[in-house]
Amino acid sequence: MKHYCLFIFLFCILIASNAQKAKEYTQQIDTFLQLEYPKKEPGAVVLISQKGKIIFEKAYGLASLKPKRKMKTQMVFQIASMSKQFVSAAILQLVEAGKMSLSDTIQKYVPSYPSKEHPITIHHLLSQTSGIPEYFDVDDKVFYLLAQEHTPQQLIDYYKNEPLIFRPGEKWSYSNSNYPLLGAALENITGMSLKEYLNEHIFDPLGMKATGLWYREDTPKKQIVTGYNIKNGQLILAPKMVGSALYASGGIVSTTKDLFLWNTDFTAKKVLSDFIVHHLTTENKTNDGKGTGYGYGFFLKKVNESATVQHGGNLFGFTSYGMYLPNEATFICVLSNTKFDRTEKISKYIASVLLDNPIQIFSKKEISKEQLKEYCGVYKLDSASLQRVFEIRLYDNELLLYDPKKPEASALLTPSEKDIFILKAASATIQFVRDKTSKIIGLTIKQKDEYHFKKIK
Repeated sequence: MKHYCLFIFLFCILIASNAQKAKEYTQQIDTFLQLEYPKKEPGAVVLISQKGKIIFEKAYGLASLKPKRKMKTQMVFQIASMSKQFVSAAILQLVEAGKMSLSDTIQKYVPSYPSKEHPITIHHLLSQTSGIPEYFDVDDKVFYLLAQEHTPQQLIDYYKNEPLIFRPGEKWSYSNSNYPLLGAALENITGMSLKEYLNEHIFDPLGMKATGLWYREDTPKKQIVTGYNIKNGQLILAPKMVGSALYASGGIVSTTKDLFLWNTDFTAKKVLSDFIVHHLTTENKTNDGKGTGYGYGFFLKKVNESATVQHGGNLFGFTSYGMYLPNEATFICVLSNTKFDRTEKISKYIASVLLDNPIQIFSKKEISKEQLKEYCGVYKLDSASLQRVFEIRLYDNELLLYDPKKPEASALLTPSEKDIFILKAASATIQFVRDKTSKIIGLTIKQKDEYHFKKIK
């Protein structure tokens, strides 16, 4: 009896210790998020769950600047490319039901898409190995297209005659063009619109009442968040958009709570079967056997050696991220109403805190003016074929990337890690380079490629 009582006593101590640790972790996370999303700026909603229970859910900043509205946890965001996981699951439902096969060519279901020099299968589209070039590359001149209603076929028409950039299965290359084809295939098989199918077969069964392919008719206007872009260092309203222009590649709207309900089904299996979860979260390989780091609608990465299943979204005014750590049964969701926000980096930071091994991450308020001055100077591109010069200036206690040839294109830099800043306006990362004496001698801009600059002044 004494041994039993001792066991109970030690067990209670362990529970109390774990609860105290969890509280310390969430306090650390909250402190960082308050610095990241000031009260008078666009903000975010952040949710963390462990073992199917929400342990942290909080809103930061503003849902709109004019009129001024505080962010609340029930706010509805455009989640952009996080939409792909839902469309992938819907396609897998049809595969599991025997209504289509992963090895079928897309022309079987979308005959209006011309045959290419090599067959493109449903698997190639889901795994981002199709070789179909990106169509969703919209600049300021054609923003008006985002506000125009489109049919799935009209979206496909933008790129249907483009040649493949590689043989399907040969490489991995992320392309939004894969998903209008998948959405059109689903509609042709089921006789339902993609919006109707997702509501009936995924969202409604899981109780995701605020989620839909674009905003639901019963969504209260006060719960709809206003999106913001950053241009010339200033916040501007996101362009007007309609759901049909984004469609299967990025047209879903949701809340952190609804995305939590979706994530819990990876283990609860109300809608998602073992077959579907397996295909969503299993790494695919190219024809030569190389891993792609991608399942169907999910990236497969690691944080501090812990496996994660994750995907984000970036749209004109919104950035989203969802990260699931299956071994720790932990889900992290960050929804922001600013374009190119660092939601992935924040999700990774939160995960690292919960894993008791925090990565180094900074907010702009944590770096002193004297530290920022160290980065200032003139930087010249180290290339014989291309000539560019940028200045890094101090502007209102923040770093500004200044282009002497295009002053209107100058943009503020967001601190990320030591010597690393994010250029949100161009979805690029800037890493400053030091010599052996710790003196800054250059910088590297990483976008799709890397550009190395020498500090010349």
